[in-house]
Amino acid sequence: MKSSIITKDKVQIDYADEVMRFTFKVGTVACALVGIWAFTCLMAGLMDVGPMELVRGYISAVTGR
Repeated sequence: MKSSIITKDKVQIDYADEVMRFTFKVGTVACALVGIWAFTCLMAGLMDVGPMELVRGYISAVTGR
């Protein structure tokens, strides 16, 4: 018969490391959402006006002409 062994060990938690891991995961998810949104907007612009008009609009926005 197998019996379970219960031990009481103290576990040291590095709170700074846990907070950094959580912050990294939240940042990664936020960056992924922004990237997906940007790609979706780019595709919508391409479908709406076409690639040449999209490039022309980008150049006029950057140069101000």
